[in-house]
Amino acid sequence: GLSAAVGRGHPIMTGTKRKHGEDADVAPDEEGTSSSNPPDGSAAAAPEDVLTVEGDMPKKKFYRARAHCNPLSFNETFEYPARPDLFDWTEEHYPNHPALKEDSAEDIAKFQSSSLAIRPDVLDVGCGFGGLTLALSPALPDNTILGLEIRAKVCEYVRLRILAQRKDHPDRYVNCSVMRTNAMKYLPNFFPGASLEKIFFCFPDPHFKRKNHPRRIVSERLLSEYCYLLKPDVGRLYC
Repeated sequence: GLSAAVGRGHPIMTGTKRKHGEDADVAPDEEGTSSSNPPDGSAAAAPEDVLTVEGDMPKKKFYRARAHCNPLSFNETFEYPARPDLFDWTEEHYPNHPALKEDSAEDIAKFQSSSLAIRPDVLDVGCGFGGLTLALSPALPDNTILGLEIRAKVCEYVRLRILAQRKDHPDRYVNCSVMRTNAMKYLPNFFPGASLEKIFFCFPDPHFKRKNHPRRIVSERLLSEYCYLLKPDVGRLYC
């Protein structure tokens, strides 16, 4: 045991935890402060930990989260508009959308505001790390794609990933974005009826247990809601 080891003269090793990226070779001085401090004795201000700078490609290992969560008992506060026409999609999601370049009199007369002119018509529900959301952007250049994700860390990863792609490929990926929300509750708050062309559900959680069937995002109850949101004749649900 530990007491036996001490009795035999073995030293007890102690140390301090290091943050990710901290230099392990910096030894403390006699007063316990790091030798990397300025020579005048003033302590250097610790920079705020930032995993990824906006514009850089994020590393997935820093944004992993549990694969599933219960959307019915997820009590975190989500912001949502009272009705779809009150939400401006160009402010944060599509500031450089191709449709904003249209400035003809006909276009101005057709749309009362940019928030009405720009609205997602293709949804990737439960987008995960954003593979399909990004792939749909060049595949559907005339559509506006939005990935929906309930997990905060994963959603932030996709947001940074889209920003990095926009930086590396100017004028591309401007028609796709991601938003954190609970798709089982707030879709009608963001999208009016008959406004969506495609809704994708890639590998939804099947919830095999009968008691968990209400958690299914593809269910008879929610199918009526998706039918309301999809455009007649052309609307498609992919699952």
